Amino acid sequence: MTPRTKSRVTLLAIIAPFVLFFLAGRYLVDVQELPKVNKGQLLIPHIDMASLNATDSDQQPYDGNHMGNQWTLLYVAGEGCDTRCKNGLYYQVQQVRLTLGEDTKRVRRMILHTTPANTELQTFLTDKVDGMVSIHAASTDVTQALAPVYTPDASQPIGDIFLVSPDGQIFMRYPTHENMDATLEEAENIRVDLKRTLKGSLIG
Repeated sequence: MTPRTKSRVTLLAIIAPFVLFFLAGRYLVDVQELPKVNKGQLLIPHIDMASLNATDSDQQPYDGNHMGNQWTLLYVAGEGCDTRCKNGLYYQVQQVRLTLGEDTKRVRRMILHTTPANTELQTFLTDKVDGMVSIHAASTDVTQALAPVYTPDASQPIGDIFLVSPDGQIFMRYPTHENMDATLEEAENIRVDLKRTLKGSLIG
């Protein structure tokens, strides 16, 4: 074997495993079947809180500069609070935060009102999940700002839960459910994503 041939054989031996790995990944593995790291829907690009045109209880603009250097579990509310709403606020927001142990203080609960709350919602907030930060925004503004989350379907953010970073970037979405088993499963999804996020972050 000539030196030139020997060099080619050596090069082939080096690159062959990489070629085989690529071919196996390309033709034998369905990427849709691979486990995903994130449990919720990752939003790329992220959506800035400022795009919601939200205000606080004093009617002052509320954006990424008002996040208190904390991570936020944000619930988007309509007028009332059905079973899905109650499950989301209690199990997927309040109880998830309480499972975080020493990281609990790094996360706060927030409700975004897209219309004035009726008596049922107000009562539930006071009696069951007291202490949530309340902000307000027009339903049309919220629907428009969050439209990319639902494309190509119509934007329907009411009843959904979002994770928001300390700098006001909305980066993850989770649905709420009437069924208790589905609710608890979704709560665990939020807990897992949140714990991973907090562990890997030096902010908030």
